[in-house]
Amino acid sequence: MAEARRADPDISFNGKSAKKSLEKILEKVEYTDPASGNSDTISIQVYNVDMKFLKGWLPKKGDRITASLSFQNWKAEGANKKLSCGDFLLDEMKMAGGPLTATLGGISMPTNSAIKSTTRTKTWKDVITKQIAQEVAKRYGLKLVYDGPVYKIKSIEQTDKSDSAFLYDLCKDYGLGMKIYKNKIVIYGKSKYEKKKASKTISRADFIDDDWEYEDTLEGTYTGARTSYKKGKDNKEISIYIGLVSEKAKNARTLKISEQSDSENDARVKAAAKVNLENESATTLSGTIYARPEIVAGICVNVKDLGKADGKYFIDEVKTTVTDSGTTQSIQMHKCQKQLSGDPPPAPKKAAAPAKKGYKVGDIVNYHGGTHYYSSYPGAKGYKARAGKAKITKDPNCKGNGHAHPWHLIHTDSTSNVYGWVDEGTFD
Repeated sequence: MAEARRADPDISFNGKSAKKSLEKILEKVEYTDPASGNSDTISIQVYNVDMKFLKGWLPKKGDRITASLSFQNWKAEGANKKLSCGDFLLDEMKMAGGPLTATLGGISMPTNSAIKSTTRTKTWKDVITKQIAQEVAKRYGLKLVYDGPVYKIKSIEQTDKSDSAFLYDLCKDYGLGMKIYKNKIVIYGKSKYEKKKASKTISRADFIDDDWEYEDTLEGTYTGARTSYKKGKDNKEISIYIGLVSEKAKNARTLKISEQSDSENDARVKAAAKVNLENESATTLSGTIYARPEIVAGICVNVKDLGKADGKYFIDEVKTTVTDSGTTQSIQMHKCQKQLSGDPPPAPKKAAAPAKKGYKVGDIVNYHGGTHYYSSYPGAKGYKARAGKAKITKDPNCKGNGHAHPWHLIHTDSTSNVYGWVDEGTFD
């Protein structure tokens, strides 16, 4: 007989497996995986049989939770997959009656929770975004995974903010995604990840009971931004516009940014990040599907069979719920839009230099006038010479040429009186 597919939660408290303790009382496990801006969370709901959680077996706030979900026989018999949820700090406990239940809530947080609880005031000067992330990661013994562009920062203030809150805000300002997961700080370029190919497909048939919602709006979305930066010793304010279309184009929607940046490049990057962030709400899709362990936050998927809603989407959040009645995923995603780039405009192309004509002995040229010299060497005495036709009698490759005045000309008529060595570029 083929084995039925199932999802088995594997949960430990402070390094000790709770599988046996939870075996007959576990009611529901919810694992929430956001792409950026928030920490992963876990919620464990149990039947509080005989008031067990009030009479003895009671975890304490601050305990460490480690969790994973094992998907057994998921797509076929023997096809097993494991989804590692990570490590969590038990920060919330709820108990209720009718029926008796207990809910334990955990948030993804490193062992040293001071990264989120201890505020700090500091001025960062002449740094790059990655350098700030490295310093924060090192302070708490975390590994840094940085997969995105690096930006120079002249000066930035961290004022009475925890390191995690400051780093989240910094990443948001520069168009970077960030999350703390499994004792790692993960930072990535949001535009870079949205440009990746869709790795999975979700169709209308995947949504349980056709449970999906699509929204397409113009409100709160933009085609460009006007911002400013300081320039020069007097900190003169320079206003600039960057956009996907001209600021005066029909239907242009311009985001006005009051914050002033330290340089044009900084202003452009921050303005692009703000526009792209706002535009994530332009087209959204959410719904509930039967769980697929390969569907996680931070990837792109193709959506099909939904008509106008079809297209490529970036997954913003996945909530996986495991119960006796089945395992589902609630997903939130936004349609991948054309990204506004904060890169500086390309430098104007230099006019091509006129092709240099090759001259040789015997050529008749038009001498422009100026000075002709007794010899080709530096320091040679020179005299005034009139413009006019002249013949090249010696070139820069002749024996004994001093190269300071490399050409020897002799006038061909009385218009010019040139008879001697002249400089490069004095004839054509």
